[in-house]
Amino acid sequence: MKSTEIRSGFLQFFNSKGLPVKPSSSLIPHSDPTLLFTSAGMVQFKANFLGIDKSLKNAATCQKCVRTTDIDSVGFTERHLTFFEMLGNFSFGDYFKNEAIAWAWEYLTKVLQIPAEKLSVSIYKGGIAPRDEEAYNAWLKYVPAERIFELGEADNFWTMGPTGPCGPCSEIYYDFGDKGCTNPHCDITCNCGRYVEIWNLVFTQFDRQEDGTLNALPHKNIDTGMGLERLCMAMQNARNVFETDLFTPLTRQAQKDLGIEGKTKEEISALRIIADHVRSSSFLIAEGILPSNEGRGYILRRLIRRAARYGKLMGNDKPYLYTLVPVVQGIFGGLYPEIDKNAQHIQDVLKQEESTFLKTLVTGEEKLAQLLATCGKTLPGAEAFHLHETYGFPLELTKEIAAAKNVAVDEEGYEKAKESAQEKSRSYADEFSKEKAVIMQKVENGYPATLFVGYEQLTAQAKVLALLNDKFEFVDSLNGQGYAVFNQTPFYAESGGQVGDKGVVCRNGQETAHITDTQKPLGKVYLHKVNGALQTGDEVTLSVDVARRKRCMANHSAIHLVNAALRQVFGNSVHQSGSFVSEERFRFDYTLSRTPSAEELKKAWKIANEAAEAALPVYCQERPLADADRLGAVTLLGETYADPARFVLMGGSFENPQEKYSLELCGGTHVKNTAEVMSILVLKEGSVSAGVRRIEGVAGYAALDYLKNVHAQAEELAARLVVPAKDVFQRVNTIMDELKEVKKRFTQFREKTLAAGGVNETTFTMQNGTTLVLRNAEGAEPKELRNIADTIAQKHQQALIIVTCDKEGKRSFVVKMVGKLPNTDAVSVAKMIAADLNGRAGGRADFAQGGGEAKRPMLDLIGSMKESL
Repeated sequence: MKSTEIRSGFLQFFNSKGLPVKPSSSLIPHSDPTLLFTSAGMVQFKANFLGIDKSLKNAATCQKCVRTTDIDSVGFTERHLTFFEMLGNFSFGDYFKNEAIAWAWEYLTKVLQIPAEKLSVSIYKGGIAPRDEEAYNAWLKYVPAERIFELGEADNFWTMGPTGPCGPCSEIYYDFGDKGCTNPHCDITCNCGRYVEIWNLVFTQFDRQEDGTLNALPHKNIDTGMGLERLCMAMQNARNVFETDLFTPLTRQAQKDLGIEGKTKEEISALRIIADHVRSSSFLIAEGILPSNEGRGYILRRLIRRAARYGKLMGNDKPYLYTLVPVVQGIFGGLYPEIDKNAQHIQDVLKQEESTFLKTLVTGEEKLAQLLATCGKTLPGAEAFHLHETYGFPLELTKEIAAAKNVAVDEEGYEKAKESAQEKSRSYADEFSKEKAVIMQKVENGYPATLFVGYEQLTAQAKVLALLNDKFEFVDSLNGQGYAVFNQTPFYAESGGQVGDKGVVCRNGQETAHITDTQKPLGKVYLHKVNGALQTGDEVTLSVDVARRKRCMANHSAIHLVNAALRQVFGNSVHQSGSFVSEERFRFDYTLSRTPSAEELKKAWKIANEAAEAALPVYCQERPLADADRLGAVTLLGETYADPARFVLMGGSFENPQEKYSLELCGGTHVKNTAEVMSILVLKEGSVSAGVRRIEGVAGYAALDYLKNVHAQAEELAARLVVPAKDVFQRVNTIMDELKEVKKRFTQFREKTLAAGGVNETTFTMQNGTTLVLRNAEGAEPKELRNIADTIAQKHQQALIIVTCDKEGKRSFVVKMVGKLPNTDAVSVAKMIAADLNGRAGGRADFAQGGGEAKRPMLDLIGSMKESL
C-alpha cells in the first residue's frame, strides 16, 4: 500500500466515525510561542485539550512535524527522523478509551488488514496512578492476554509537566519478524528491533497537583499519534523507514548521482542523512525559514550543512542537495502546496547555503591544522565543537585527525559546549513564558475576537472586556501598567513587521490611560499594553495617535513599492524574508542568490520612486483567497492567510489587474495614494546572511525629516568651512585628500621613530654568535609591530628580532628571523613565548606573531629562554 493511500485512508476512516478532518498546521507553532517547531499532532489543539476552546469535540489530522533533539542519531538508526508526518485522532471530552481502542484495532486489522497476530500492545501497570484496568479490559476483546504488556511511568504514562494534565497511555507494536535476536524472551521490551511501536494512544484523564495528587479532569481527552513513516514500514514490508516510498526516490537518486552502491555502513548513513535532511530543509524553507545563527534558522542551517558534509564524504565537492528538490516534489506532489509553489525558492536557498558551506569546510580543515599546531597535547572541547558547528566537523573526524598528530580531544568540554548550543536552539520563546502561554490561550479562547475597525476609523467606542496586571494576572481593575482587552479597537496590532499603534483611552471625555503598544499574541484577541486607570465593563473611547499611524503607513507602503521594483529588476525569485515598519523607518529583507551591482540597485530605487511620484491609487480589499493566484498576488512564504484575505493593490484595478504596479496579500495599514509616500530614501543595503539581503530606508514624513536633518547639517558644515552649502561636497573632498596625505606622512614618521627608539631595546649575543634583539615598542599598535621589526632587520645580517607592545593587560608580539639560525625558527620561538603568556602564536619559519597575557616583563622571559636558544 502506497503512502498516499495510507495517509488518505486513515483520514477517511476517522471521518467516517464522525471526526472532522483538519488540515496540518504550520511547522511554526503560531499558537504556542514556547515551541521551536510543531513536533506533534496535538500542538494545534492545546486550547481544546485545556478546555479553553470548546469549538471542537474531536478531530483527525495528518500533521507535518519536525523534531531535532536526536539529529545526531539520524542516519545511524533504523527509525530516527527530523521531519515526519503524524497521523492522529483526538477527543476533547467526547469519546474515550473504549472507542479509541476499538477504532485503532478496526483500522489496523480491517482497513489495513494487518494480521492480528502481528500486533501487541502495552498498558500502564500502575504506580503514581492506578493500573489502567479500563484499557486492559478493552484490549482483551481483541488481543490475547499474553500479548498485553504492562509497563511503568517511563513508557506508559504521559505528562505535560510536573503539574497539570496527564494520564496513562497504550502503545501498539508491530512485529517485523525475527532479527536474529538471541534473547529467548524477546518481546516488545527487547531492543533488537523486531517489535516497533507504531501507534500511541494517550488517555489524558488526570490533573496532577503540586503535591503529586491526581485529580480527575472535568473532561477526559484522547490524543493519539502514529508515525506515517513507521506505518509504511509495516505496510510495505520494509526493513526500515528509509526503504519506504517516502524515502526510496530520494535515496535512489542520491545513490545514482553520487556514484555509490549504498552498501557500506558509511554509504548507507550518508544516503539516509541526505534524504531526511533534504525533506526537512525543503519544508522549513517553504515555511519562510532561512538559514541563520539562531532559533529556527540555526536548526535549518545545521540540517543543510550536515547533509552537505556527508555528500562531500561521498566524493561530492559541488552544491548538490538542491537538485533533489524535484524528487521531494514528486513524493509530496499535491499534498503540500507550499512545496510545489516554492520549489525554485527552496532550490535557491539550498544551493546558496551549500555553496557557502563547502567553501567554509575547506577553511575548517585549515583551521583544525592551525589548532593542532598550537594547542599542545589536548584540543579544547569548545574548539572541537566550534569546528563541528561552524565547519561541519563531527567529533569523530576531529579525533581521528588529532590522533594522527598525537593530540587528544577534550570530549567533556565538547559535550558542555554542545549542551550550551542545544539550550540556545531551545530558548526560542518570546517575552511570554509557558505560564503566560496558558493565560494567552484563556484570553484567546475565552473572549470574542477583537473587532478591528482601524482600517476605516482611528477613533472608536469600546468596552473593557478583560484586564491583566503587569504580572499577567487577571484583575477587575487596573491602576498602573498592564494589558486591556476591548470588544473592538481602531488600534493596529503588531503583525507583518509593522509595529502596533499607540494612543489614548478616554472615559467620560477625560483621558484615563495611555496605550503604549498593541499586540495579538495568538491572532484573534488584541492585547493593548496600557498605563492608567481602567475597570472591566468600562465604556471608553479609543483614539489612535494619527500622526504616528500616517508615518507607519507611508513606510509600509514604501516596502511594497520597493518589493515590486526588486522583482522587476531581479525576477520573481525575490521573496520577502522579513520586514520591520515603524513611524521612523522601514527595514526589508529579501532573498537574492547573488550580489547585486550598484547599477541594478540604482535602477530598483528609481523604479520605486517613480511609482511613488506617479500618484498611483492604492486599493485595499477583502477577496477570496483563491483570487491570489488568479490575480498574480505576491504572498509571504510560510504565511497562513485568512479566507477571505486582504489584497493591497497599487496601480491598475481589480477589474484590470494586468495594469497593476504591485499586488500583495497584506494586513498592514497603507496610504490611499502612492503620492503620500513622497520619496523613498534607501539609507543602507547589504547582505545579512547567505542569500538574504537587507534594505533600510525612510519614506513619507520620515524621509522629509531625514532630508531636513541632512540639510541642517550641510548648512552647519558650510558655515564651519566658510563656503556656500552647494560647495560643501567639493571642499570636504579636498580636505579628505589633504588629510590622507598628512596621515601617510605621520605614519611613516611614527614608524621610523618607534623603530629608532633605543632605550626600550635590548641586544644579546647568543652562544652561536647570532644577535637577539628585544624591542618594547611602547605606544605602538599591534598592527605596527611588523613594520618596526622590518626596519630593525635592515641593520643586521643574522639576527632574531622580537618586538612587543602591551595594551590593557594583553601583550602582542612578532618574531622575525634574519638569516638562518641552527635548531630554531621564528614560529618555534613565537610558540615558546605564547605558551608562557597563556596565549597563541603562529606563522612561518622567517616570521611569526602571537599574543597573550602581559603577566611578566618580556626581559625576564627572554632571560630564561637564552640558553635554549
